[in-house]
Amino acid sequence: MTKTQNRFLYSTFYILLSTFYFLVSIACGPPPVENIYRKEGYFNGGINASVALLVSEWAGKTRILASGWLIDGGNGVLFSAKHFSDAFMDGIVELGGSECKVFLNGRVYDCIVSQVPPLRDAVVLKLSGAFDPANLPRPYKIAKEKVKIGDKVFVQGFHPHPREITRSNARDGLKDMIIPILKDFYELRTADPLEQREIVFDSLEARVVAVNARVRINTEEQDPLGELKFKANRYIKVITARNHKFSFGGLSGGVVVRIDEKGEAEAVGIVTSEKPVRFGYDKKGNLLSKAERVAIYDTMAITPIDSVKDLYEYARTLK
Repeated sequence: MTKTQNRFLYSTFYILLSTFYFLVSIACGPPPVENIYRKEGYFNGGINASVALLVSEWAGKTRILASGWLIDGGNGVLFSAKHFSDAFMDGIVELGGSECKVFLNGRVYDCIVSQVPPLRDAVVLKLSGAFDPANLPRPYKIAKEKVKIGDKVFVQGFHPHPREITRSNARDGLKDMIIPILKDFYELRTADPLEQREIVFDSLEARVVAVNARVRINTEEQDPLGELKFKANRYIKVITARNHKFSFGGLSGGVVVRIDEKGEAEAVGIVTSEKPVRFGYDKKGNLLSKAERVAIYDTMAITPIDSVKDLYEYARTLK
């Protein structure tokens, strides 16, 4: 083989090798930046309250959001809504360790389902893995007296607010308490303003308008268990002081508190469901025209805390 041929083969090999490394560098890109929030298990903007954001994950991504709250006398035990755990992957995958994240007081924990009643929309969750009880906020005490019609209460929990709702609230003089979990912990980004949203902590003032209400919740026509729940259960019905403007979704499992005579907050119920959106009427009682119509979200059904007393007593025995 001549020197010219050797130089040609060497040049060809060099070009092919360079091209290979170039393509590999494009395909692989720079090493991913480690998410410090996931690594260290914390998040910014945590509030010192016993209310938590719950996230069912799949492959590290958000699937279902709900709220929960620490049970007084428990050891890292929380109340939430049963339909949160039931809805996880439509029951195909059992909600268990590392599949459910608890965002509480600036720290992130894993949790598992501990106890579920057959008829009530409530669930007891337990923090799993090692945790320091000293880092947990003080739980709300459980109310001993039932609420009455006319009582003022506060509905507390976390859920994602669309960007436009946050802006609308600001125009009304209301500032959303934003907790940047979606941006920081889950690294969700979107260029579409209509798709931009972030977690907000809500403490919504409301009034009790019924204390023994029947509410049909997620009941299909051929659902004997759902029909039994409808017949057996009663709920507290509350109306918020202001129009929430969009669905309460995510507040399910949150806590409803009342301020007692000593000025302390006490838990009276678990957020269960919302009433379908309604539309406003004018002063004469006529439904507003489509041009004037504004959707009103202000009514929720609450599971009374006294109806899950057995769960509360059970939670206090967990170690």
